[in-house]
Amino acid sequence: MTMVAMASRMGDSALEGLVKAGSDGARQREIERLLVAVARPLTEKILSRYLRDQSMLRRQDADDIVSTVMLRLVSKLSAMGTSEHEPIDDFQNYVATLTYNVIYSFLREQFPQRTRLKNRLRYVLTHDARLALWTTEHGFACGLRAWTGTPEAARSAVLPRQSAASSMLDSGNPSHAVTAIFKAIGHPMTLDALAELAADLWGIRDRPIVKAAVLPDRQLSALLTMERREFVELLWREIQSLRRLQRTALLLNLRDGETVNVLSLFVLTGIANVDQLASVLEMTPDDLARIWNDLPLPDTRIAELMHVTRQQVINLRKAARKRLTRRLLEPR
Repeated sequence: MTMVAMASRMGDSALEGLVKAGSDGARQREIERLLVAVARPLTEKILSRYLRDQSMLRRQDADDIVSTVMLRLVSKLSAMGTSEHEPIDDFQNYVATLTYNVIYSFLREQFPQRTRLKNRLRYVLTHDARLALWTTEHGFACGLRAWTGTPEAARSAVLPRQSAASSMLDSGNPSHAVTAIFKAIGHPMTLDALAELAADLWGIRDRPIVKAAVLPDRQLSALLTMERREFVELLWREIQSLRRLQRTALLLNLRDGETVNVLSLFVLTGIANVDQLASVLEMTPDDLARIWNDLPLPDTRIAELMHVTRQQVINLRKAARKRLTRRLLEPR
């Protein structure tokens, strides 16, 4: 492929340095520059609003999200210039979209009931003439139609259930309930604040998720399109080089998207069999089989299996992802 043709496929001038890199080492250095100078600051900026406005997203969750975004970007950028990659027209927009997708996947998995509630509220706010949803520099704001465009919106609101009118508690009629809530509060709120308040008033709580045991063909196809087999093979090799506790903390929680068990991806692509996975985890195949349908496991369960604390599991996985990111960026 000529330089001109390759540049055309890259799309964004921000990637010209990657196009012009003359060696594998130069390409890896340019990828690292893009991650450090462009991608990571943008990802952190997007996450900062969620850390500030949503109590459901903790700092360690944000660290996991950043690591996931960076690993996917390494895979995408490493494929640039090959015949199978899709061009990136706007690198910053691509990073932002990827970051939001990873955040939403995390929230859908961890808080499915709240996520459904937020989608329901978004529909009500955009389809009831009495209500409105608009954007501010801090994200989405909402309220009565007359408040549309107000630049400031409360990031939290207190309305005890026992003092709320019956109309506010009627989750079966969300349009009337939300209108009554805003009339009682008297000012706009962020969409996240409204979702928190409605969840409290309507008694919405999240329950443990039942995960599918088999990776559907359509999900496998999507994964293989995004993550090249070569990258998955390299990832598997690097995972095996991790310290025992790090690779166990990582593998037992390894996922893609919402609830996809990535260990299934290794098996279904023939990169590793169940016996090999068990060996790397220092488990017997029977022990792995007993937990297979529950993968990826929550941190509390992993902590029990490893005889460590939940925070130690989080720290070990974070360290593993940092090492993987660094190793995947090294020239080969």
